[in-house]
Amino acid sequence: MKDVHLVIIGGGPAGLSTALHLQAVAPRIADRTVVLEAKPYPREKICAGAVGARAFRVLERIGVAVECPMVKLDAVALRLGSRTIVTRDPDLGVVVRRVEFDHALAKIAIERGIEVRDATPVTAIDLLGDHALVYTDAEVYRTRAIVGADGVSGITRRATGFARGELRAQVIELDTEGVASDEPRDTAVFDFTARDLHGYAWDFPTLVGGKPLVCRGAYVIHSLEHDSPKMRIDRYLRDRGLHLHKYRLKQFAERGFEPGAAIARPRVLLVGEAAGIDIATGEGIAQAIEYGQVAGPYLARAFAHDDFSFASWTGHVERRHVGWQLRVRHACYRMFYGEGRDSIERILPRLTSLMKVGVQDFAGKKLSKLAIARGAAQFVGAYLGDKLRAE
Repeated sequence: MKDVHLVIIGGGPAGLSTALHLQAVAPRIADRTVVLEAKPYPREKICAGAVGARAFRVLERIGVAVECPMVKLDAVALRLGSRTIVTRDPDLGVVVRRVEFDHALAKIAIERGIEVRDATPVTAIDLLGDHALVYTDAEVYRTRAIVGADGVSGITRRATGFARGELRAQVIELDTEGVASDEPRDTAVFDFTARDLHGYAWDFPTLVGGKPLVCRGAYVIHSLEHDSPKMRIDRYLRDRGLHLHKYRLKQFAERGFEPGAAIARPRVLLVGEAAGIDIATGEGIAQAIEYGQVAGPYLARAFAHDDFSFASWTGHVERRHVGWQLRVRHACYRMFYGEGRDSIERILPRLTSLMKVGVQDFAGKKLSKLAIARGAAQFVGAYLGDKLRAE
């Protein structure tokens, strides 16, 4: 039996960011915190790897600079049938390989004295009156609180009584050489050409062992029985003269943020994908870093007041930028994949101000109220105008 203040289950960006931000405000609590990662670093994590620059801005505030191979992003492109809408703005973000990014972040945490134990899967959790027990094959941890940062298939949600949730996506990805029809290598491409798909295909520039390749994939929300991500990416590759059988396929699932859904219970709070990511785009890395930024000070106050009910955690997240962004994107998901999709696709090329606000928020750049108001007004005007013309 090992006594600690806090156990963080999951050593990805959400768990490590939580530990680092807790250390920044409450080092004595962080000194008796342990991060448990199921797999040994460097471990592969299947993920397209796009990281909004806001993640690095958040980490910079606590003196953390992650160094690993990256491809710089200066543009986002949306393909809608025969049209491609490109929004350019410098320093939007990067594309990383999670096997490298997560390992680099873990090294920083370890160098700062945080106990990170990899190759240590959690096998069971018991919630008791005044503490919790976290079991691994090697040790049992008696802890005052638990942070679940172990993603969509982690043990925390299953073992502590959280509902399964409704918003899920299936994803398949692979790395290929570039083709002539690709956008420049500073551009992340989201392809919404398939009108019957709740989701999209993507092309992100990436580096694999120093070699410039393109990470391509299909993101399918509530995968249809008559369809699958594999079928989608097969069609997508064939349109580009590529053939599925030549590449190693990687598949994974994602959990979407659901406004109002519980992401805490006594002695347990959830962060990152365990709490839910942006279901509209599947973005999760920068949001995981932001979850940690919010969780660190919140946990410090919980320890200061000896209050581990975590009753306010859900509302606390929703009042911060990460919660605001998740709610906005959830609304976008409902609108775009609902009856308004035809109208939205028609007016998107005219929404230059709104698109600019969107990519700048992705990058974590300061948004003026005027820019937000201008983008919102542009959308409302174009949407209402399109409805009137349709009538």
